[in-house]
Parts: sequence; C-alpha cells; structure tokens
Amino acid sequence: MDDNSKKTIIMTGVFGFLSAVIMLLRIAMRKARGQVFNLSDYLTMAAMVCLATRTAFATVVTLWSNNNLSPGYRTSHKFSDTEIYHRVVGSQLTLVNRIVYNTYIWIQKAVVLLLYRRMLDRLPGPLRIIRLYWGFLITTYLAVQSVTFVECRPFSLYWQVMPNPGSCTRAPVQLIVFVALNITTDVALIILPMPWLIGIKQSLKRRLSLIGLFSIGFLLIAIAIARLPIYGNGTSQVNRNTWGSIEEFAAAFVANVPTLFALRRRHPTFDNTTFQTIHHASRAGFTEVLEEGITVTRCVEFRRDTINDLKEAEKFESICIENSSQNNLVRVTVPVSKKL
Repeated sequence: MDDNSKKTIIMTGVFGFLSAVIMLLRIAMRKARGQVFNLSDYLTMAAMVCLATRTAFATVVTLWSNNNLSPGYRTSHKFSDTEIYHRVVGSQLTLVNRIVYNTYIWIQKAVVLLLYRRMLDRLPGPLRIIRLYWGFLITTYLAVQSVTFVECRPFSLYWQVMPNPGSCTRAPVQLIVFVALNITTDVALIILPMPWLIGIKQSLKRRLSLIGLFSIGFLLIAIAIARLPIYGNGTSQVNRNTWGSIEEFAAAFVANVPTLFALRRRHPTFDNTTFQTIHHASRAGFTEVLEEGITVTRCVEFRRDTINDLKEAEKFESICIENSSQNNLVRVTVPVSKKL
C-alpha cells in the first residue's frame, strides 16, 4: 500500500468520524431536550447508515483497489490471480458505493429542505415553491443514480480487470453529471429562503447572521467544483475517495448546523410578543420555538425575551395559540396592558 492510499484511508476514517459525530450530536441533543424525533431526524439516521456503509466500502476499495487503472500501469504490471480477485471485488464495491454515496448526499439535501418547510409552513407562497423543490430533488436523485449504470456496455465491464475494459471504468460522465446536479441543487437550496431571510423584521446583525447560517452551502459548491475531472487526475479512485470524504463531512455540517444552533437552548422560554397584522403576513419574522428554533407565522411576529423569574409569568395572558411543525401547541403570551 503506497502513501497516497494510506492518506486516503486516514482521511476517509477521520471525515467519516466527524460526520457521524455531527449527526449523532443532533440526535442526542434532540433526545436531551425531551423532543420527539421528526422526519429529518429519521433521515439523519438513514444518512448515518449510508455513511457507515460508504466508509467501510471505501476502505476496502482503497486497500484492494479496483479496475480504474492507467494504461501505462496495465502495460507494465503483471496481475496475479489474487490481485485480479481483489480488484474485481473492489470494482463491484466501487459501483455500489456510488449508489450509497449519492443517496447520502441527497438525504442531506432532503434534511435541509424539510427544515425550510418547517420554517416557512405558515406562508402559502413558499409552500408551493417547496413542493416544486421536492419534485426537482427527486428527479435529480433518480438522474444521478441512473447515469451510474450507463457508461459500460456490457455491464460486466464495470468490474472487468483483464483484458482492459476501456475508459468507461473511470466513469467521467457519471462524475460530471453528479457534480453538475449537486451544484444545481445546492444553489437552489441556498436561494430558497433568502427572500424571507432578507425581509424579516429583525436587526441587521440578526439578519446577516441568519443569512450567513443558511449560506454555508457555498462550501459544498466549492468542494463539488474541485471534484470536476478537469482538475488534474480527477477521475482517479484515490482522488474520488478523498474529495468524497471531505464532501460527506461538509454535507453533514451544512444539513445539521442550523438545527444544532436551534437546539443549543437548554429550556424553552416565554415569549414577549410583538404583533404583526395579517396584512403584513408575508413579512412575518422568525422565532425560536420548541424543537427547530426558527419558523414563520402568519399570525404574529415573535420576538423572544427570556423571563428569568417564572413568577413574572403571572403578569402574562395567552392571546394566540399556534401549531408548531410537530403539532405541539405553542402558547404565545403578551403582557396585560390597557393599550391592548
């Protein structure tokens, strides 16, 4: 095993571990807050299964290699029966691993889209757009999975070692389509919440912090561009495994950081409410409520002020009850005042 393979195995393990930590932290914090798991959490668990599978397969492929070899190496190297067997298995695992990896990446995108749906579930306009996004996400997932199987004919060339199966084993078309659809969906997910983030009635600092939080997807775009085959030996298996490990961590980070940011509060607090009329519903603000921390409502614009002394709650009365994204009741309270 050469130095590049050793480095690839180390990076696969390190980034796989860091990705798992982020997703486990989300699940653990949800449990610690006494909140019920939602669909995003179950998708995160599925992503963890994909992560473990991908890490194990990538390690075997790095150790045993596959049939993605340079012409010069094929000419000068004499293959033993054991090496051919290892490379056949490695090639088959490579093909399966592409399916698993595509699924992992698109699951993380689905987690982000579910977060946006919960944020914007009080406004009819964004919900229609989100439905279109779901259709787009499913279509791109099916497309990126389908193109995985179109380059080698007959199909057995995908794992054939000798004689030379040709350039199809490098799968340049699969990589280009994956990167293109990956970038397109990432850009679409970054753009989706921006009109509402920019228009919320919050301080400039608060708006910029929210925009920054939901713009970290640009990190994924930069990594995807770096994976394009036009840069150096982009289709080599070592290069694919290395950038794939970096991207899997970035995807876990982007998909889970907003929820971790919301779950950082140890206990829910009372809300000192500022009213927003139905006429201005499209400019309703974000609030931190229960499990997700941010949502948009057509009823009121929330501004959170923590009450340190629970006895002060006696000075408050309930004026509106809204359903949260998990169908838990959120009691909205305002100070009793003659002006009301």
